[in-house]
Amino acid sequence: MNTLFDLSGRVAFVTGAGSGIGRSTCEVLASLGARVAATDLDAEQAELTAKALAGSGHLAARLDVTSETDWQAAEQLVRERCGRLDVLVNNAGIMLARPFLEAPVEDLRLQYRVNVEGPYLGMRTFIPLLQDTAAKHGAKPSIINISSVYGQVAGDRYAAYSASKGAIAMLSRAVGHELAASGIRVNSLHPGPCATNLGAKHEPLRNSSGEALSIEEVIAYWVGKMPIGRMGFASDIAPVVAFLACDASIFVTGAQIVADGGYSAF
Repeated sequence: MNTLFDLSGRVAFVTGAGSGIGRSTCEVLASLGARVAATDLDAEQAELTAKALAGSGHLAARLDVTSETDWQAAEQLVRERCGRLDVLVNNAGIMLARPFLEAPVEDLRLQYRVNVEGPYLGMRTFIPLLQDTAAKHGAKPSIINISSVYGQVAGDRYAAYSASKGAIAMLSRAVGHELAASGIRVNSLHPGPCATNLGAKHEPLRNSSGEALSIEEVIAYWVGKMPIGRMGFASDIAPVVAFLACDASIFVTGAQIVADGGYSAF
C-alpha cells in the first residue's frame, strides 16, 4: 500500500457511524488499516458497523454527541483500549428543513446542539489525546468535521441548517489555526445532496398545489440540480474523508473541502 494512504497502526473515531456517510467512512478507514471506534446514538447500529469492518480490534459505543458525559466516557474507552487517537471524524448531524418563516427557533437550537456543539465537545474532549499521539508517536493527527454544501451556499428551507453548517465550517478553520503548530490538522468537508439525506426528518418537498412529492419525484428534483447528473452517495464522500485522514493531505488544514458533484459551482 502507498504509505501516503496507509493507516495501519492508527486509530480513528467516527460519530454517526451507524449508517450513511459515517458507516461508509468506517469501512474505508478500516480497509486502509485503521482500528476504528464506531459510535452512534443507536448503539445497535454502531455495533453492526464495527462487526462488519475489515481487520480486528474495532470498537463500538453509544454516543449522544450533545452529552459531555458521553464524550468523556468515549475518550476513556479509546484511551484505555487503544492508547492513542489519530483521526477524529465528527460526522453525526441532523437536518431539519422548513421555510424560514415557518421554522420555530427550536429548529435552530436543536441543529446547533447536534451539528455545532457536538463537534465542539468532541474536539475539546479528544484534543489532549490527539496531542499525546502526536508527541509520543510522531504522528500528524487529523480532525474532519462534516459540514455541508449548505454551509457555503443558500437553499430554500435550509436557513437554520445552513446556519449550523456554516458555523462548523468556521469553527473548524479557527481550531485548525490554533492547532497547526502542534501538528494537528482540522478541516471541514462539505458534501452536496446525497441519497442519505432522503431519510432526514424534515417536511417533504411539495408541488405548487401543496401536495407532497413522491420519493421518485424528490430524486428527480435533486438530480435536475446536479451538474454531474446524479445525487451523491455515502461511498462518494467516505474516500474524501479518508484522504483528509491520511498523510496524503499532510499540508491541508483549515480548509473547506467540497464534494458536491458540481452543485455549488454553477
